[in-house]
Amino acid sequence: QMVEVGEETGETSQVLEQLAVFLEEEVANTTKNMASLIEPLLMLAVGGAVGFFAISMIQPMYSMLEAIQ
Repeated sequence: QMVEVGEETGETSQVLEQLAVFLEEEVANTTKNMASLIEPLLMLAVGGAVGFFAISMIQPMYSMLEAIQ
């Protein structure tokens, strides 16, 4: 639609430039939103992995202490 308007008014280059700027901003906003959604999920995954690793290291120690008593 915007290209048609540009052709009708004789300002195709300006319309295409404005459209390019708009689409670049749209991509930047979408990327920013996706990053803000992915970051907390990634932090939860890393925290879960660290917690699992810590438990898997500590649990055998408690098992050995129980065996000694």
